[in-house]
Amino acid sequence: MRLKWVFFINVLLLLLAAWGFIPIYSFAMHVANVIKGESTGEWINITPTIIFLFICIGVGILMYRHNAKKHKRMLLKLFMPAEFSEQDEREKMINAHACRKVYLFMPLIFGIILFLMGLYPFLADTFPSYPMLLLFIFPIAQITIYYLSVRNKF
Repeated sequence: MRLKWVFFINVLLLLLAAWGFIPIYSFAMHVANVIKGESTGEWINITPTIIFLFICIGVGILMYRHNAKKHKRMLLKLFMPAEFSEQDEREKMINAHACRKVYLFMPLIFGIILFLMGLYPFLADTFPSYPMLLLFIFPIAQITIYYLSVRNKF
């Protein structure tokens, strides 16, 4: 049950990150248009980015407090995934098998993303933040493959 919640929280945070980074991407595109002299004078909505930053700060504090007793170094306290807190040999084997599966699927996922990136010239006018969403397919695919592999072993 705990693994399912970790999976859903990770996917939700990645989708929230994509939602938060799209305005940053739009802002960069707007700055590029200003430099080119093609400014449209439109405003960029940064509300999703601000919401994402506040949620990241909250999640960072929670992760720090949760991992404070397990690790001595600051970066490990913040960024050590819950999946790597194995307690016995069986969990270490399951984790190693799941990580191997993720590693083996990455060329396939990368190929799919490259193919989808080839569609960008056709979608650039209607969906300019398409590359940003494709960027977030990679970690969502990693988390999903890891979760499915571990779920099958438990």
